[in-house]
Amino acid sequence: MRDGVRLNTFIYLPTGPGESFPVILQRSPYGIVAAGATDVTDPTAGWLPDPARPLYGPILRGWRALVEHGYAAVYQDCRGRFGSEGVDRVYRDDAEDGYDTVDWIASQPWCNGQIGLSGSSACGTTTMATASQGHPNVRAFFAQVGASSIYDDVVYEGQALEIERLWLWVASNIAGLSATHRADVMQRAELTDADWERVTKSAAAHQQAMIEAAEANPPFVDSPEWMHLPLANYPDFSVVQPFLGELLRHPVPDAFRSAHNFRQSINIPGFYVTSWYDIFAASTIAAFQEVQSRVGNQHLWIGPNGHGFVYESQFWPRDPFFDWFDRWLKDEPIDTGPSVLYSPRAWVDPADYTADDWLPADAWPPRGASSYRLSMGADATLNEERAPSNQRATRTFVYDPRLPVPSHGGRAMMIANGMLDQRDVRSQTRGEYGLSYQGPVLATDLTITGHVTATISAESDCPDTDFIAKLIEVHPDGTASLLMDGVTRAMYRHAASTSEPAPLVPGQVVQVRISLGQLCHTVAAGSRLQVDITSSDFPRRARNTNSGHPMLADDRDSDIRVATTTVHHSQLHPSYVDINVMHPSGGSGSGSE
Repeated sequence: MRDGVRLNTFIYLPTGPGESFPVILQRSPYGIVAAGATDVTDPTAGWLPDPARPLYGPILRGWRALVEHGYAAVYQDCRGRFGSEGVDRVYRDDAEDGYDTVDWIASQPWCNGQIGLSGSSACGTTTMATASQGHPNVRAFFAQVGASSIYDDVVYEGQALEIERLWLWVASNIAGLSATHRADVMQRAELTDADWERVTKSAAAHQQAMIEAAEANPPFVDSPEWMHLPLANYPDFSVVQPFLGELLRHPVPDAFRSAHNFRQSINIPGFYVTSWYDIFAASTIAAFQEVQSRVGNQHLWIGPNGHGFVYESQFWPRDPFFDWFDRWLKDEPIDTGPSVLYSPRAWVDPADYTADDWLPADAWPPRGASSYRLSMGADATLNEERAPSNQRATRTFVYDPRLPVPSHGGRAMMIANGMLDQRDVRSQTRGEYGLSYQGPVLATDLTITGHVTATISAESDCPDTDFIAKLIEVHPDGTASLLMDGVTRAMYRHAASTSEPAPLVPGQVVQVRISLGQLCHTVAAGSRLQVDITSSDFPRRARNTNSGHPMLADDRDSDIRVATTTVHHSQLHPSYVDINVMHPSGGSGSGSE
């Protein structure tokens, strides 16, 4: 690399005719050798997918399939990981390291100058990081279930810290830290070998306790590992991964976060794959939308279920991987299909699923989708009527950070995710849950297709708090399936336009907009829509202490304040949800009765 650090790299070349080949590069923080390999620098042990699950793994398709298709395959451990030198700084160096690697590949005699990038999950993120650098030899990329702006979209969704995915992901990757990372940490922290052994064992114990806390009743909220404050300098995790402290210190968009917004500078053909309950769904769809409008030649596939379903063969209508690269790296006249292909079902039973109902579109959301507004009423209703003029039409709830609402479903990664029943969440919440608004029974099906946002007019007696909105389908039998959810940290509700905090003032009503993400799902006739407004969703999202301190990661138990929040429902201060829906007959409205 440009700073002299050497990265562990494997090269596999086709055995057929020719001296130079198109190349597909895959960079991974998860290791590039087969499970159980004793030497992480041995290319003969290079990772390959299980033949029974050929689409499994963050390294896509495996080197053997790549060389059989006439591509040189290049694997690389990311900086500070497994066999690579340097210090792991969690995506901080992946854009420059990716560029330098591509530059080196392009100079090799076995490379014909046509280079593609691919990867899944974290490797999808490193793929987009490299793609963002504009190297002239990179022709196209294929990225699935990865982040195009890791901090804006994923770590700080709505400016609230997504702690579940951060804590458990960092903990699960401690074992892959390289010898040079370990040596650097031990030198800086003045640790002995015995200290390192003790700290890593303790970190593993913390991780296991966090995982087991999901099975408690109520889940998570009695776990000292989850409830620990402050978040900064978290015991053991932050010792072995010091860069974790840096990740916690950017509560609003800034230069650090912008440097990890990879989609803003991508200018090559890209193929994106995600699923409706993937934690990276919003980030993936945003990349497609932004780059497609600026560059063109982007493709987006969206399937059902969560982050991991993409690795199963039944997820796919077909495998587009080699068609995509043959088109852009070999200039073969291949029709790669519509710009968008998506599942009309958001959640399915994997054991009984065939991807034979996906729908094509030339944009997302598809043409024909339109916004549909439902107002929240002070009588706990959700309807199409405008809010009354009565300015005293309010509802109030109390949020105590010591008694958070347990997480259950949605776009989680390492805890239970998906379209889970929310009825138990109320009974598991020891404090107040929040507010619910329920619509009438639907007389006809209603198909959500695209973005959903909630707008809340509210006031609080604390300078800061979180606003969390959930969109729920209540079935005739009472099952309350979580469809979508989102969060906005109130003090940074204007983060899209300014990094300056805007503390809440008692008695002053403000408007808070909450993005619930993207979805395609048909709410069946006979069901009802419900919107819940709360202030916690723990531990998916870190608890807002309501302190008003910009750096929540530094807050301790003594900084906690109990917030009383009042939601307004008048024409002057309305609260409502905007849902993108598809009207196949050209009509509008919910068809409620």
